[in-house]
Amino acid sequence: MSFLTVVGHVNVDIILNIKQIPSFGSEEIRSIDRKLGGTGANIARFAAALGTPVNLISRVSSNFPEDLLFPLKNDHINLTLETTNEEGPLCYIADAKDNQIAYMYQGPMNHVGKDYEIDSKYCHFATSNPDWILKLMHRSKSIKVLDPGQEIKYRWNREKLVEALRMADVVVLNEAEFNYLSSFTRIDNEKTIVTLGDKGVIFKDELLPAERVEQAPSLGAGDMFRAAFYSALYRGKEMKSAVICATRVTSFYLKNGMDTSVQFDWNRQC
Repeated sequence: MSFLTVVGHVNVDIILNIKQIPSFGSEEIRSIDRKLGGTGANIARFAAALGTPVNLISRVSSNFPEDLLFPLKNDHINLTLETTNEEGPLCYIADAKDNQIAYMYQGPMNHVGKDYEIDSKYCHFATSNPDWILKLMHRSKSIKVLDPGQEIKYRWNREKLVEALRMADVVVLNEAEFNYLSSFTRIDNEKTIVTLGDKGVIFKDELLPAERVEQAPSLGAGDMFRAAFYSALYRGKEMKSAVICATRVTSFYLKNGMDTSVQFDWNRQC
């Protein structure tokens, strides 16, 4: 049995670097970056960089840029990509460092993918096609982790969210997602992790504080937290300790970037 499977987006991210998200009018674009993105891709490659073996399942265009897929083709990632003739997925991100707004073109993720019998120890269901997630959750033999992310309101309806919540063994939400979900259904706090940015993480009604990192770009921090959480579990940590370790790895990432996050000293800092 493998340790972790991630089901989620593999995107082409077009990142527009700006000073601030405008409240009206327009804003100057300082620079444009084209990168590999998507919650599935990010969690998988971050987990792999932290030494955790991971299976990644996603859907992309048959014309998806090969150079962007290069980070996913390493010894720690078992990659399953379904392809279609549609373009995408594409995500346009206006990034003001401490605030971002994204515009998503789903492309291949508009459709339900194939059926897989997932039997890894953990399966992380990130942003993806909700009907595909529900189908895979029904068959999965893993510890099922639900993480609907920023698509919680515009892709998921309430009935499907309640069904996915019922099947999930662990739920990962940010504060806004938790407030939205709890406005129409009961959430079991015993199985829910709520991220609060630089304030920390709530786990089983306990606030686990995070180190505040001044003026650090926050893009990708949530995905690093998730990857580090699984990497800590892979190293034998129990759930609460894994959450604490994940906050420390994320702070390290915010200060040092992806190139140096692999240097995190697990023995000393966790």
